Amino acid sequence: MNINQRIDKLRELMNERNIDAYIIPTSDPHQSEYLADYYKTREFITGFTGSAGTALVTMNDALLWTDSRYFLQAEKELKNTEFSLMKIGVEGVDTLEDYLDKNVSEFGKIAFDGKTYSVKGYKNLSENMGARILVSDVDYISQIWDNRPELGKDKAWIMKKEYVGESLKEKLARLRTTMKMKSCDYTFIGAPEDICYLLNIRGNDVAYNPVLLSYMLISNDSASLCIDEDKLTAEVREYLESNDVKIYSYDSIYRLLKNISGKNRIYLDPERTNVAIYDSINANVKVSLGTNISTLMKTIKTDTEIENVKKAYIKDGIALVKFFSWLEVGAKTGSLNELLASKKLHDLRSEDESYIEDSFETIAGYKENAAIVHYAPQATGSKTIRDEGMILVDSGAHYNEGTTDITRTVALGKLTDEEKTDYTLVLKSFLSLFLAKFKDKTNGQRLDAFAKFPLWQAGKDFFHGTGHGVGFVLTVHEGPQRIADRDNHQFVANMTSSIEPGLYIANSHGIRIENEAYVKKAFENEFGKFNQFETLTYVPIDTRPVKTEMLNRDELEWLNNYNKACFEKLSPYLEGHDLEYLKESCREI
Repeated sequence: MNINQRIDKLRELMNERNIDAYIIPTSDPHQSEYLADYYKTREFITGFTGSAGTALVTMNDALLWTDSRYFLQAEKELKNTEFSLMKIGVEGVDTLEDYLDKNVSEFGKIAFDGKTYSVKGYKNLSENMGARILVSDVDYISQIWDNRPELGKDKAWIMKKEYVGESLKEKLARLRTTMKMKSCDYTFIGAPEDICYLLNIRGNDVAYNPVLLSYMLISNDSASLCIDEDKLTAEVREYLESNDVKIYSYDSIYRLLKNISGKNRIYLDPERTNVAIYDSINANVKVSLGTNISTLMKTIKTDTEIENVKKAYIKDGIALVKFFSWLEVGAKTGSLNELLASKKLHDLRSEDESYIEDSFETIAGYKENAAIVHYAPQATGSKTIRDEGMILVDSGAHYNEGTTDITRTVALGKLTDEEKTDYTLVLKSFLSLFLAKFKDKTNGQRLDAFAKFPLWQAGKDFFHGTGHGVGFVLTVHEGPQRIADRDNHQFVANMTSSIEPGLYIANSHGIRIENEAYVKKAFENEFGKFNQFETLTYVPIDTRPVKTEMLNRDELEWLNNYNKACFEKLSPYLEGHDLEYLKESCREI
């Protein structure tokens, strides 16, 4: 079936139960950001391949909501389908709730699959839909998706304490201390990355995310893991059981929750708990809502993790220098395209013995394709790379020592004056955070303003977050903290974040520069504690597009010192043309 035929089939099923509107979020039973192929239901029904968006099908309309990162991509992929693009955040465009309020009658039925819809999302709907009926036991996509991909069966493995710095028992003890402070008898965890963090295990259930689809229920004296038991080797099972973790089948979570008596209180995260899970809790059990305790634990890295991530970035830096050295030679021949380039980078990273997998699909956008924020080259239509203009490469990997995420925009030849100006503005935005000193517990919204000030002064802006937390061999996007215009989470020591401002000119060029950094103490005085960002990433920043007259003394000094440090850290591992390329890239300006 093509997309429009799928819509027709969905409407037939909706009609059987008089459903007026059916919502298909980008989600799985764990409300994960990245999904196993089996759970890509929104992609199946729309044809839109971006990682964020919500689809809605009514008897008359088919709509897709997504954010500014994907506007250009969605317009291309929705072409020739019935789906219309609803641009989130654009003035005059209805939200999902506004649209439903205007187009579904007072007692109409709005349906969705409760196993892939969060408690937070349900609460938001119920508060805005008045007398309309919300139906959460409907999984129509499963009924129309023939040849659906199967869920993975790869085995789990154990992360050694030498990499993470804290044992399973130590983490559970810390978590239980917080549970007692919150007066909770149980905590439910539905986030696979949190579970893998707590248990110091990893898996291969989701591409680019070494996690295991699972649930945990933890009390003051027990820890229950609900998982497909076929994924556990004898070694992993023995390890878990020796640490007092009880193992159950994946669907046993509903029974375990049902067995909690009414005198108890359970703590859960409404953003990472699905409606079906929530409904399985007895009505007389007290429920406390908030961010998973485990999420708040893992966002502050141990000193061991920080030191290991530094090692991972040296490995990554070596691969990237070899890659850009190779790319600039190949660009002169006209024999390369964006897809070949992304495959080459993957191959170079995988040469390291501690490499696990890429941490997300490589973004390699040449010239105007770089203006598509999350552009991923495809087998057909991949642009030929030549010795002119700029290429943006955003990529990363999981190593045993940690996870990387880095973007470089590199000049391959002659640039326009506008391209140089825009590049230098993005660089100034990037440098503003690395030069900043900020009070302990400063929130992400204030840091975002730091970064955007140089662009705002020039009357320009970008519409994605300036930075996100990065997991440790887990998900590359890790919350709750973000450097973004509506983020109120506080930044404290040993939190990690990407710093990645950008500028995107449709049909012309796109620029982004990204390092990962961690928060470290700068100084303390009578006004309080002050922090700063310390870089983890070491890959030269291209200085060829820089208009030096636009940089102040501090900015120029930081840039030169950084590139000098890149040479010192990476040169012992390179030779020949790659070493010469590094030397030239790190030349002082």
